[in-house]
Amino acid sequence: MVHTRATAIVMTVLALVFSASAAHAEVFRLEEATIADITAAFNAGALTCRQLTQLYLNRIAAYDKQAPKLNSIITVNPRALETAAALDDERRTRGPRGRLHCIPVLLKDNIDTGDMPTSNGSVILRDAIPPDDAYITKALKNAGALILGKAAMGEFAAGSYNTVIGQTINPYNLLRDTGGSSSGSGASVAANFAVLAVGTDTSTSVRGPASFNGIVGIRPTTGLVSRDGIAPKNLNFDSAGPLARTVTDVAIMLTTMAGPDPTDPDGLSADVFRKHPAGVGMDYTQFLRRGSLKGARIGVARAYFGGDPEIDALANAAIARMKELGAEIIDPVIVDPGIVDSVRNIADYRFKDDWEKYLATFGPQVPKTVAEFLRIYKTKVAQSPLPVADSVVDLLERALKTSTDLPAYKDLMKRVLPANTAMKNAIFDRYNLDALVFPYNPTFATPIKNPVYKRDDPTFVDSKVPTPSTLAAYSSIGSPGIVVPMGFGKQGLPMTISFMGRPYEEGKIIGYAYDYEQATKLRRPSPLVPPLPGETITYELR
Repeated sequence: MVHTRATAIVMTVLALVFSASAAHAEVFRLEEATIADITAAFNAGALTCRQLTQLYLNRIAAYDKQAPKLNSIITVNPRALETAAALDDERRTRGPRGRLHCIPVLLKDNIDTGDMPTSNGSVILRDAIPPDDAYITKALKNAGALILGKAAMGEFAAGSYNTVIGQTINPYNLLRDTGGSSSGSGASVAANFAVLAVGTDTSTSVRGPASFNGIVGIRPTTGLVSRDGIAPKNLNFDSAGPLARTVTDVAIMLTTMAGPDPTDPDGLSADVFRKHPAGVGMDYTQFLRRGSLKGARIGVARAYFGGDPEIDALANAAIARMKELGAEIIDPVIVDPGIVDSVRNIADYRFKDDWEKYLATFGPQVPKTVAEFLRIYKTKVAQSPLPVADSVVDLLERALKTSTDLPAYKDLMKRVLPANTAMKNAIFDRYNLDALVFPYNPTFATPIKNPVYKRDDPTFVDSKVPTPSTLAAYSSIGSPGIVVPMGFGKQGLPMTISFMGRPYEEGKIIGYAYDYEQATKLRRPSPLVPPLPGETITYELR
């Protein structure tokens, strides 16, 4: 009897030991979920694509369409659950299509989707469905991504207000802006409405919203990502770029989006991949290495300090951490952007031709000229509850008076922009730099101001420090720049540190951003959009 009891006890203990070694409890949390987190839950059978999609749709319904009503998404894909079910079947029968299989992505609403409207933030295009998908839409779908919807944007890629749904709100402070013009792309990822988003950056419109919303965003070298099927703002500078909550997810997404495309406007994409084969089109996840900053020569662009003292303190702490990680800090680096007066206005002389060429791809229900858009804005839209912003009217009025045949534009293209590229490269050469760093904005998110929604905030610290966007963008070839969270101010608003590299050196700055991110982990979600019931799943990993 004693022997039998002892044997039973031993067997029970062995069973518990074996069970503990064979299974390990894992917890999946939707909040802040990464590509790796979701893929692991899929592989364990703990989560389906349809379940995941429903969880995100629940959050959008709760927080984007109701209080606090962030207004970050213009269109929710009406076939999202149907597509998710098909992706589940595909995983079961053939396996995952790629690293983004059933990873929900939001596209800025100037990126063509052949099955949903592409409004460019304009009520005139609210129901306009393009003839097909943009190049990057196809690339994402081919990798298995689920296009969850179209993110809000500033009208005609300006600001964060549009005549379709109005103003996008910062998820960390409802009095503050989200940055423009990829306002919805930044706010929706920060609020955990999707895993990834795509924005477009002509001056600052990936990195700005990423900074105001405390996430990661990268503006690639112009031409690395095709602009085919993207409503043009200024094709001299336009580039799409990924936004995510981690550097790893940005690197995965950039790898998917980048590629040579003969249909890219101006032939730039094919030209970039032909002339720089060693520097583009690679798997950017290979640069996700701890220790990347060791020995790197990092220059500090002090011209972009001196705004809010809190931001300066965060940036100085970030630079000190980079030094601890082994970076050689060159401080200060003298930066002369070489920007002439009105460079952006002159570059916009091409807008009318590019915009009307894009409009020609739509059906007859869509107006085809700048003049027609201006007429509708000044009559019907001006009397509507969401009137058009003065900046949009100004853009269209200027477009009717300018041309690329004017001497100022020809001088810009032939002399000014190449000179600005040479000046930027000279900064790197003079100091033998691997990257430039600076706080991406001299202020935290600004108070909201638009035609119908204005919010004053006396706690806002304004600044006359110049924007860094001109340094990266306004040249003959836009430089790559990545922003990564560097902490929060006392009001709970986030800000980022920016790494800017030489053209075609995305890999380097991704590595530096990853090393800094992993050593600091300063990203955190907003308490204003907390988890909903059902967003936590416990499962066993065997």
